[in-house]
Amino acid sequence: MVRKKTLSELEQAEIKLESLFEKRDALNREATLARQERDMVHDKKRELSAKLREIKDRRGALAADARAHRAKRDEYQGKAKALIELKRKLRSQSGLSASEELRSLKRQTQAMELKQQTASLTLAEENELIDEIKEHMKRLKELEALKGEQDKITKEVRDLDGTITELFAQADAEHKLATDLSAQARAVHQETVELVQEISALIAEGNAKHEAYLDARAKADEVHAKVVEMREKVLSIRGTKRAEARESRDALRDQNRSVRRALYDEKKLEEAADAAVKALLQKGRVEI
Repeated sequence: MVRKKTLSELEQAEIKLESLFEKRDALNREATLARQERDMVHDKKRELSAKLREIKDRRGALAADARAHRAKRDEYQGKAKALIELKRKLRSQSGLSASEELRSLKRQTQAMELKQQTASLTLAEENELIDEIKEHMKRLKELEALKGEQDKITKEVRDLDGTITELFAQADAEHKLATDLSAQARAVHQETVELVQEISALIAEGNAKHEAYLDARAKADEVHAKVVEMREKVLSIRGTKRAEARESRDALRDQNRSVRRALYDEKKLEEAADAAVKALLQKGRVEI
């Protein structure tokens, strides 16, 4: 049966460190992606905000033009109403029409003149008729003068009627322009409403992306702190291992030296013994 290998403390720490590296890098990539997406949303929001400002300026210009045309419309209507009031006053000043009375008085005068010329009248009757004719002639002159004034007023009223009609026509034209411009301004305003809604959605999305970025960064920082801690642990374990290995090597080296030293001393003894034996053989004695 194969015995399962047990991982050392260093191997476990190195595996944990590698896992933390991978997790931190993944979180950093996630944060980078969230930041990029956030920046893209912000760029789109800035683009739409610039477009919104342009549309608002256009809507403001249309509304201003509409107000200007409404002011002209009100001005024309005011002038027309003032002329209507003037016409009413002129007509009230003229009183009853003098033309009808003048025609009637002329017929009466002609009849009296014909009566004077054809009828048999006493002197008193004729004088009375002449006085009556004189009164009629005097009234005719007054009526003719009055008719002249009334004709003048009538002409002024007709002129006023034409001016009033023209002013109302101009007022109607200005009102139509104001109405058209107001409709355009409302249409443009609807565009601003839609853009504001879209920008609001982008702001919400951008905030969410920013929160995701901050969250991923915070998690990455937490993991990085663990990476630093685990790396220090791994370095500490490696240092301890190196120190232990160094101590082992030093002990082995000392042991080897002792062995070599011991071996060296034994060799010298053997050499001395060999020399002594040789000397004994040569001289017949051994000196120690």
